[in-house]
Amino acid sequence: MAARRETDVRRAESGPRLWQKLRLPAAVFVVLAGASVILALALDARRRFEQLDLMASGGVQAEIAVVDAGLKRLAGLLNPEGDASPGDTRAAIEALQAPIQQLGAALAQSALLWEPGYAADMARLESFADEAAALIPAPDATLAQRRADLARTLPQQQEVLDRLASSASQDQAVRAAEDREIIANSLMRLVALTIALVLVLSAGALQLLRLYLRSREQADAARRASARLEAIFRISADAILVTDWSGRVIDCNRATLAIFGHQRERLCGADAMELLFPAELQGRQRTRVVEALRTSDPRLDGPLRLELEAVHADGLRFPVEVSLAAARVEGEDIIVALMRDISARRRAERELTEARDQALAGEQARADFLAVMSHEMRTPLNGLAGSVELLDQTPLDMRQRELVSVLRASAQILLDHVNSVLDIARSEARPSEAEMVDYDLDRLVAECIANQSGFAAVVGNRIDLRAITGPVGLLNGEPARLRQVILNLLNNAVKFTRNGRIIVETEVMGGTLEIRVLDTGIGIAPENQEKIFDDFVTLDASYERRSGGTGLGLGIARRLARIMGGDLTVESAPGNGSRFTLRLPLQRARGEAAARAGGGGETLSVLLIEDNDINRFIAQNFLESAGHQVLTARSGLEGLTAAQARHFDVILTDISMPGLDGLQVARRIRDGGGPSAGSRILAVTAHSLAAAPEALRRAGIDGGLEKPVGRESLLRLLRQPLEPLLPPPEEALDIQRLDELARQIGQGALSALIRQMILDGEAILDRLGALGPEPAPEDARRLVHQMAGAVSTFGTGPLHRCLRQLQEALRTGAPVTAHLEALPPLWQRMRAALEEAEIRPPPERTDALT
Repeated sequence: MAARRETDVRRAESGPRLWQKLRLPAAVFVVLAGASVILALALDARRRFEQLDLMASGGVQAEIAVVDAGLKRLAGLLNPEGDASPGDTRAAIEALQAPIQQLGAALAQSALLWEPGYAADMARLESFADEAAALIPAPDATLAQRRADLARTLPQQQEVLDRLASSASQDQAVRAAEDREIIANSLMRLVALTIALVLVLSAGALQLLRLYLRSREQADAARRASARLEAIFRISADAILVTDWSGRVIDCNRATLAIFGHQRERLCGADAMELLFPAELQGRQRTRVVEALRTSDPRLDGPLRLELEAVHADGLRFPVEVSLAAARVEGEDIIVALMRDISARRRAERELTEARDQALAGEQARADFLAVMSHEMRTPLNGLAGSVELLDQTPLDMRQRELVSVLRASAQILLDHVNSVLDIARSEARPSEAEMVDYDLDRLVAECIANQSGFAAVVGNRIDLRAITGPVGLLNGEPARLRQVILNLLNNAVKFTRNGRIIVETEVMGGTLEIRVLDTGIGIAPENQEKIFDDFVTLDASYERRSGGTGLGLGIARRLARIMGGDLTVESAPGNGSRFTLRLPLQRARGEAAARAGGGGETLSVLLIEDNDINRFIAQNFLESAGHQVLTARSGLEGLTAAQARHFDVILTDISMPGLDGLQVARRIRDGGGPSAGSRILAVTAHSLAAAPEALRRAGIDGGLEKPVGRESLLRLLRQPLEPLLPPPEEALDIQRLDELARQIGQGALSALIRQMILDGEAILDRLGALGPEPAPEDARRLVHQMAGAVSTFGTGPLHRCLRQLQEALRTGAPVTAHLEALPPLWQRMRAALEEAEIRPPPERTDALT
């Protein structure tokens, strides 16, 4: 349920902060890794250079040459024809041992020893050396006997040595070429890594320089801000008081000392509530302050403002306006209070109230005077008009009849003027004296059209009725006042239209009724569209002289519209006609007329399945009062049993019930093929029907109502569902309302309003989510009311309806989980629509008639 907008902001804020924390470790890691790679490449190149130096110095070949010389020397001494002594032979054998060992070491150092063939040949040489070394300590006779054997093996050893020399020469040449190529590549990589490392270090240096410059700018800005705040704190005319959460004064400005009359030494360290506020009010005012700080949210509520009673050092009491804010400065929680002496404002308010009361009294006296005088004038005028009628019935000559005609017309005009003044007086003097009754709106509108059709036909006009949302039906309200408003609008349209068309439109939009009167007349200039609602205003004197009128009709119409809780507006352009729109709260009819409209006709057999005793009792009374036969069931299982036992015309079932819920009951009735398998099954539930329409349809439910259910809506549901189970997708926003707002306040102001609505909606949903799935009503009610009021600015819609249902559930103690779960997706729909509306082009002005 967490609101997404603020979550996205938090993520966007936390993301850069996390990256800023990781930048230095990441840079150090990159530098160390690059240095490590460079060091490894350098060591590898050094090793390969040493191997090349070894090959260049001919280490292996030199050792092979030494061994070859030793073998040849030994072969010469072992020649049978020679005269070598045993001592020379032993010396030659001993001299051969070290070169063979050094040859093995050289092969190992050059890594040739591990190649195939080298180890076997080297083993043969070492074996020969070991066998020959064994003859060194042997007696001369033994040595003489073995001379022939040694001489025979020397050619074989010579072949092994020649093979080693040839292979080593070839392999060293190949290895030298490979090492040179590897060294060249390593040097290239070493150079590239070195350049990259230099670039990274340069970038790091630039970043550090940038951070240094930014930190210096921020430090300068902080010093300037601190200086400004210090100046504000010092010269502010309002008292600024800084306390801890226990109320102990930490600091204050000079205005605080001047307003409350205390010395700084007396005030600092003291309890602000005890020193600055009356003793008998301390407990109550301290509770107000603490509770306000605990429950307020600056994002939604703005600055926290309270009006408290304070006391001066000399004991004089005076009212103060206190603005509070909690803050955390260097690890310390503080409260900053701005206090203003509002004694002068209170006096001004009292004087203004007294002046308003006097003005209202004068207005009332004027209205009473007009009412009395208009009534007194109308009585003789009626007598005058009646006398003229009687005179007209006597024998008269032509001149006398002309004079009687003039008298009759003048008396009628004067009587109309007096009636208009009387209407104003009546609406101002006693606006609340109106009886709320049930009436048929469609019939009332038709009667008004019929009343003006004759007058319209005389000047070539035609009046048509257009019911945009169909017949409205029975309503509850003030039909007399509504009839007067419609007649005034029609009369005005007829007077200012010649040989044209007048259309009366009726449309129901959510909880609002709109009645529009459109004409193809002369139209009204934009600068005059508000003036026409002023009393005694006529815009075109010559036309008015031709049409007649006092300029009171539209003023009376708007006044009556606002008395009825609505408003009257106009859209017009010169030469393009006018559109007058009357908006009123939609209140459905109550009483016997509504009952007849909702439940009249044949008697139905109804099965009512409801586990709540109170809801079952109320619904049963609603149904039986309309003449229907009702059988009640206390659970889903009991209702299923009853439906399988006999036929019912209608089955009304709750959805959320223990055991078998309403969906399971409906599904089993449909699938069971019993007497009521084909009956209408209607849902009556506290959940939103729009939340899961597909599940209701699959269960076989034909329609439904959302609780709380009224008598009228329940009886209407038996004949025709008020809302289809699968309604067409409802727009999240009232586009017409947005267009009106854009025309009234401008697209720029509307965009700012939309952005503020998104921020407020996210914050409210976030706080609602923090309250948990079952919030305390007193905590959630204020948030829901606040959001419903904000949403209603953009018209009624699914989100507004869900909020209103949630408000009702919080008020009555009904379950709220389903409503809370429905809020986030509905809010996301509205938020997307708001964001789209913010960038859509401003609406173009259209003609009055389309």
